[in-house]
Amino acid sequence: MEPLNDLNALLKNELQDLYSVEEQILEALPEMVKKASNSALKQGLQKHLQATINHKKRLDEAQQLLHVPDNEKGTGKQDGILGLFGAGQVCKGMEGIISEGQKMINEKMDGKLIDAVIIACAQKVEHYEICGYGTARAYARELKLEKVAGLLDQTLQEEYEANDLLTELATGGLNQQAIGGPRKSSTVATLSKGTKKENAASQKTVATAKASSGTTGNKSAGSKTAAAKKAVSRSKTPSVKKAPAKTVPAKRISSTKRKAKK
Repeated sequence: MEPLNDLNALLKNELQDLYSVEEQILEALPEMVKKASNSALKQGLQKHLQATINHKKRLDEAQQLLHVPDNEKGTGKQDGILGLFGAGQVCKGMEGIISEGQKMINEKMDGKLIDAVIIACAQKVEHYEICGYGTARAYARELKLEKVAGLLDQTLQEEYEANDLLTELATGGLNQQAIGGPRKSSTVATLSKGTKKENAASQKTVATAKASSGTTGNKSAGSKTAAAKKAVSRSKTPSVKKAPAKTVPAKRISSTKRKAKK
């Protein structure tokens, strides 16, 4: 590897790292496809396996444009997923991600749970690639290497799509299946079935309570209605007070009689 003394050297180093990443993924993906139980997940991983071959070819082309020697591409004879890469550069970051993923996948667990584990491991791989390709593309654009930037951008978009597909599968039902959703609902059904007698007894108690409250309510309602009728009748027939009798003064009467006599 040449000294990292400028941005061009950083770009070459990033491409070598990505080349090692793609080679390790090509070794790891077939095992993930084999372990997956969900058909959609299997299909997605197989599709990405083919895409990874194309990603490696684009990196070859990009490194040729930058005049990277073949012995510095991160390639070499491989012996298993974590095999030696000869004189080339090995991505230790991806090596660790794949190693941890293998440990998880090889644990004894239900098939649906393995699918959730595979998605988690695959997304860790995708996130590493998205970071690497995004960084390399930014370097290439700064260096005005438009063709190299175009090759890296094409792969970057495919990595985004692969990650989005894994997210859709996880949130679309695979994670839910891993927590045992169907078994939980069957347990609830069993519990409700086992308490039928208790439910019937409680229903009778509720019905009796309603009936008694209804009777009491009717009686009280009747008494309230009678009281209301009495109040209305009282309001309709107001008490009439007798006006006091008018008394005519005696002098006034006598004067009236006098006028009549005249």
